[in-house]
Amino acid sequence: QYNQLIEKREVTIYQEYVKEFPQSLVSANVLSIFATTWGKEKTKALFTSFSKENKDSEYGKKILRYLELSKEPKIGEHFVDFKMADTNGEFKQLSSIKGKVILLEFWASWCGPCRKENPHLVKTYNTYAPKGFEIFAISLDQHKNSWLTAIEKDKLTWMHVSDLSGADNKAGLIYGVS
Repeated sequence: QYNQLIEKREVTIYQEYVKEFPQSLVSANVLSIFATTWGKEKTKALFTSFSKENKDSEYGKKILRYLELSKEPKIGEHFVDFKMADTNGEFKQLSSIKGKVILLEFWASWCGPCRKENPHLVKTYNTYAPKGFEIFAISLDQHKNSWLTAIEKDKLTWMHVSDLSGADNKAGLIYGVS
């Protein structure tokens, strides 16, 4: 509980800094790092007060891309469609999966908790795939070889896509994954 209090205070300090110094490049950097964590509404409010220089900076462009792409769909809303290259470079679209229950899985080869969960996903997939369950996995990797090696090592037999852009992954920005 103490760690949660520290984390909450840290977020408050960062947000207060960005709000108080919208002309600072440090503010643009901080907001570009925490945009997906803080959410679209808070990010937009802070970004609006930025100086033109900050909005035009590389950090500002990254924030603007998140604001433009982020849809943050809520439970019960229709999914937001996207298209991305699979492991063979062929483009796959989320909406191409028809008549199945779909788990949209965001992961990366370097993510320890993701890799630790993979044996459970394999078991779940093997149990329920014959009954209409599908996993559509989006990798937040930047290196194709690491991504492909992890898929093979963890025996992940479902559909995998990535744009190999790490935290700037288009689907990750659409869904607000941090």
